[in-house]
Amino acid sequence: MKRINIVVSASEMAAVRKAIFFAGANRLIIVPVSNRTCIGELGDWYCGTAIARREDHMRLEVTSDDNRSDSIISAILSTAHAAKIENISSDMPHHD
Repeated sequence: MKRINIVVSASEMAAVRKAIFFAGANRLIIVPVSNRTCIGELGDWYCGTAIARREDHMRLEVTSDDNRSDSIISAILSTAHAAKIENISSDMPHHD
């Protein structure tokens, strides 16, 4: 399983959410990001323009099968006008 954490503008949330599930996501968690966090942690790459600073942002945690993660990342990048992928990690199953 892959876990992908990204930040997108709230105005693009519906389109990104639809694209993520169409690409095969298993689960999606959506959390609002405060404007202070956006400016302080995400930096100019995502929130540098005056328009982006005024927008609300959402942090998404997407879980998918390993073989679908590339499709999900592609769907995010092709749908969102601006997005920041914060982290991509693998959840290794625990065997007892």
